[in-house]
Amino acid sequence: MAEDIPFRARLLLSLQRALLGQVREELRAVCCAWSTGSIQLRFIFDGPIEPDAAEDMRGVATEVIADFGDGVMIEEEILRSDFPEDLHIHALEAWAYWRKESPAD
Repeated sequence: MAEDIPFRARLLLSLQRALLGQVREELRAVCCAWSTGSIQLRFIFDGPIEPDAAEDMRGVATEVIADFGDGVMIEEEILRSDFPEDLHIHALEAWAYWRKESPAD
């Protein structure tokens, strides 16, 4: 059945499920990209990235790869991009999460 669901949808659903309970206030956005046999995840933080926050995002990546099994490699990138820097410069193919930000923040 999973083979009937487009890869993009499977990846986004997997990533959003893995993010449940892991989203911190300082997490600005999460995006992803894919190609045959590989997944790229990018976690974008506002401010210094605490070691436990980075470890949590590596855990998210582990949960995602578990949904795809052998034959799919994953690369995760955890980076800092302080508000109000434009998040679009870090965009991959699809956004899985984007926190609400306003000019007053």
